[in-house]
Amino acid sequence: MEGIHEGGDAVVSTDEVTLTLSCFQPSVRTCMITVSGTVERRVIALRHRLFASQCQRPSAVQEVPLSTLNSPWNTSKSSPDLTTTMATKDPTNTKCSCNRLAFSLSGAFEHDHFEAFYRKAIQSVTAEDYEKIVAYRYKDDSLACLAGRLFLRQITKRLTGTPWHEVEFARTEKGKPYVTNPAGTTFGLNVTHQGDYAALATSCSEKVGVDVMRLDISRNNKTADEYINSMARSASAAELRQMRGQPTEAMKMTMFYRFWCLKEAVLKATGDGLLDDLSRYDFRVDTSDRYAPGCYVTSTTVLADGKLQNQWVFDESFVDRTHSIAVCRERKLPRTCMFAKDPEAKLFFSKVNFDFLLDGATVLNPLPNDAADDFDNFQKKLRKNF
Repeated sequence: MEGIHEGGDAVVSTDEVTLTLSCFQPSVRTCMITVSGTVERRVIALRHRLFASQCQRPSAVQEVPLSTLNSPWNTSKSSPDLTTTMATKDPTNTKCSCNRLAFSLSGAFEHDHFEAFYRKAIQSVTAEDYEKIVAYRYKDDSLACLAGRLFLRQITKRLTGTPWHEVEFARTEKGKPYVTNPAGTTFGLNVTHQGDYAALATSCSEKVGVDVMRLDISRNNKTADEYINSMARSASAAELRQMRGQPTEAMKMTMFYRFWCLKEAVLKATGDGLLDDLSRYDFRVDTSDRYAPGCYVTSTTVLADGKLQNQWVFDESFVDRTHSIAVCRERKLPRTCMFAKDPEAKLFFSKVNFDFLLDGATVLNPLPNDAADDFDNFQKKLRKNF
């Protein structure tokens, strides 16, 4: 049996099985598969075509994994909320304390119950965090900051079993958050936001950093070479050669953002914050490793002031086609860590929504009128024009 589908919905039937194939955005090969009957068929998406094969036992609804399709999730109002579907299974890593999670801002904005989620969320953070969140000019930054605070509290609650209201944080002089209650935690955590995503990375060791970047090939209306030249102070001589040597504008900017992600990730892992001289970190990437959506690259190394920093491992991947992400973690890990057990292990970013972020949340900062006025003020903010 073979079903070929070019968009919209298609139903492929035999005496044994009915497959409803919903392809929401054929150009990026995103689909949901509903299976009924006595036999289930594994469905492999290949660009605009879907081929059904390989009989298995039935189940109700399946998703084609993002890592299989190598594509972003469509978050348009006309398509189902795939992030919500994914969140029906707990994405928290139960093998160890290492987690990789991402939250789509556009997906949240387009959610039918966004107001209810926002009003609950803005009261589920501390008064201090609230003041920082509402101070942002743009909706995107304000929501991303809110998601970051929820990420930190939610993952600490899950990893330690501590109730929401009892979790406490402090920050280093450079602003890096760490857990103070419960005391004695040994895992590290870090958040980032840029473009359409807020993201969280945790590690079984205390030092971890993460950075996400939207791949904007037309930044500031400059050519790639002009933009790279304007940012040349942030790169080493070798990095500049590699950026300028790429054959296309898009590839030059992709390489620039790749290096920027890596530099931010290591600075956040060390806790140094943004340095005046980013060029002291000199990254060496293996060009034989494919760097594109769907990749998982761990071969990158870094020199600091000319000396190899072998204590760090860099996990490079993509959240979707237009957002690259890098995690910097310590090479030395406890034996219980999944990466210590299997150095070749891969941990891709999973997308979560408000249901995950607010699971078990309680009010920490009650607001007048159940935050209705705060939501109105939020709605008056501008959206960024990406």
